[in-house]
Parts: sequence; structure tokens; C-alpha cells
Amino acid sequence: MDKKREKVLIISPNWLGDAVMSMPAVKEFRRRNTDLHITMLAKPSVAELWRMHDSADKVVVLPPGNSGTFRTAAALRALKIPRAIILPNSFRSALIPFLAGIPERRGFSRHGRRLLLTDAVKPFSDKKVSFHQKFEYLKLLCDETGGELVETGFTPPASSISKDLEFGDDYFIIGLIPGAARGDSKRWPYFMETASLLLEMNDRLRFIVLGSKNERELCESVACGIGDRAVNLAGKTDLREFAAVLGHCHLVLCNDSGGMHLASAAGVPVVAVYGITDPSKTGPIGRGAAVVRAESVHVSRDISRSSRKAAAALKSVSPEKVAETVMKKILDREDNA
Repeated sequence: MDKKREKVLIISPNWLGDAVMSMPAVKEFRRRNTDLHITMLAKPSVAELWRMHDSADKVVVLPPGNSGTFRTAAALRALKIPRAIILPNSFRSALIPFLAGIPERRGFSRHGRRLLLTDAVKPFSDKKVSFHQKFEYLKLLCDETGGELVETGFTPPASSISKDLEFGDDYFIIGLIPGAARGDSKRWPYFMETASLLLEMNDRLRFIVLGSKNERELCESVACGIGDRAVNLAGKTDLREFAAVLGHCHLVLCNDSGGMHLASAAGVPVVAVYGITDPSKTGPIGRGAAVVRAESVHVSRDISRSSRKAAAALKSVSPEKVAETVMKKILDREDNA
């Protein structure tokens, strides 16, 4: 049956947060093109994400390095896909469908890629754009930049780890994601203090601390500071299990990170702390999200890992302010239960 369906290749963004932010646009593209066979090309770090999405018929994993580029191009050539939509801005992401001989190749004309594209879309100027990044992906996929785009098409699987946690049904589970891939410039430093404040207000709270293998030490310090009401799962989950545990939480407190976007896409209420990054452009995509921001700062879309300005902005956000926002979310949930 798939042989009779028109094929399209969508190349996924490379970072977890960007990939999640593209999901509503991919979902909308699928809604408008129900008969298409959609192949997602994704790096190993985000490939599993698309296996949990309802719009991808096939997921092809892109191996690293030049050999991965040429092997993937050869594999795609054999699939005889007539059209590619390239969501990342990298040169490599445009080179692969070019080498694969895909006739139609649409993407933003950034990083010297214009000659590799048959449909080069003029990129948006960050200074002029006031809309969310998800609409940039919608522009590439559907040639539009409006609408709500709240349906993500993503459903977290059931968690095997969650069943082993010693938290009973009477507890309100808060996921804590204290890390961020860009380091201290996006890491708010007061997760432990905020959890302590919350426990003073509500002793029915329990915490699951989540992060990557590289964030084990950070997450362990947070969990140890909270005590026996927290469990640290950092480095103990793959992406699929990470998503599953997030789906088990009643609320997630996090930085501006890929984990934040994943939790929001899973439909979990999120409280996210922002420094100088702009939530109007890269904020949580799901319903029920709240953002706590540093005040009187000049926002920037791209910040370095070592940005002192960004770290200082995050430090200016008090644990009391964040705890107040979290408690309001908890009370709202209980009122609507």
C-alpha cells in the first residue's frame, strides 16, 4: 500500500528542544496530507522521539560523520522519494537530499545552502520575527505562519521505572529537570531551595530528578539536598523512558531546555525558568505552561555556554517567586480535579 502513496522526506531538527518544537507543524502537515507516506530522517539523539509521534510512517537514523552522510544519501536514493523538507539550518542537512537525488528540496537559504535547494525559503530575521519558532517550521511545511498549533502528535509511552518508585497514589509528583544542554547559561541554580519551600507548604509532594548522564552529579546534589522525598533518575533513562517518566509526573519544574519541551509536548503542566532567552520564541509548546522570567533583561535567542549575563539573569529569579508559581499550578489542578 505504501508504494502507491506519494512519499516525502522530512529532516528533523538536531536538538531535542528544536525537534519537539517542530512537532506541532509536522502534525499539522500530516493533517493536511493524510495520504502521504512521511519518512523522518533524524540523528540518533532524536530518532526515538519520532517513533513516539503519530505522523511518521518511517524513521531513518542518520549516523555521524562523512561516511554517515554518504551512506544515508545512498539509502534514501533507493527509496525514490520525490520531495524533501529540510527543517534544520545546517549545510549537511541540505547536502544529504541533494546527494540522494531527491528532485524537490525545500529549506531555509542559510549557511551557503541555496544551490543545494530547489525551493529556497528566505529566512526570518530574528530582530523582526515576534512569533514562536514552531511557526518557522510551519512555514517550511505548510507555507503558513499562523494558527494555534497546540496539538503535538506526541504521546509518552508507559513507564516501567515509574512502577518501581516508592511513591504512592496519594502523592503529588513533581519532575525536576535542573540541567540544560547549554550549561550554566540556561541552568537556574535554585531547584533544591524551591523544593524545600514547596515541602514546607505541602508535605504531600514528592520529586523525581531527571537529566542526562552528564548531569548525574548536578541532579544528585539536588536530590540529596531534598532528602528522602526525592529520587534521582539522571542517566538512568533513555529518551523513551525519560518521556515516559515525565508523563507520570503531575507537574514539571525546569529550565529552558529540551526536557522542558518534551514535558510540555507530553501534556504535563510545566513551570519553566527563563533568563535572557525569549519564551515568546522558544517557550513551552503545550497547554498549561507557566514561565517565570528574569526582569528587566534584554532577551537574546542565541547565548554562549559561558554567558555571565545569562547566568546572572537566572540567579536574579528567586526560589520564592518560582515556588509561588508552582503552588498556584498545584492548587489550580486540585480545584479542577
